[in-house]
Amino acid sequence: MKYNYSHVDSTNLTVGTLLNGMDANAAHLQGLIKQLEAVFTGMAADVANPLMNKFRAELGDAKEGTGYQGQLAQVRAKIGQTSGSEGFMRETDSAQGARFLSIG
Repeated sequence: MKYNYSHVDSTNLTVGTLLNGMDANAAHLQGLIKQLEAVFTGMAADVANPLMNKFRAELGDAKEGTGYQGQLAQVRAKIGQTSGSEGFMRETDSAQGARFLSIG
C-alpha cells in the first residue's frame, strides 16, 4: 500500500478551507451577540444577556482553547500534526516500510 501524500495535502487544504469557514461563522455569531447587546435595553436586556453570555461561552475562544472555537483550533492542530507529507502519518509509513525492508 502506498500513500499519496500530495492527495492528502490537497485534502488538508480542503478541510482547512472548511475550518476557515467555520471560524468565520463563529466570528459572525460573536458579532451578532455584540449587536444584540447594543439593541436590547431594560427588561429585554435582563432576559437576553444571560442567554447571550451562555452562547458566548459556548462559542468560546480559540486562543484559550475553550468552546466551539477551541475545538476548531484543536481539530486544525491535530490534522496538521497527523496527516500530510510532513505529519505523523508519513513518519509512521516510513517506519513501517523500514520494518518490512529489514525482514529480507
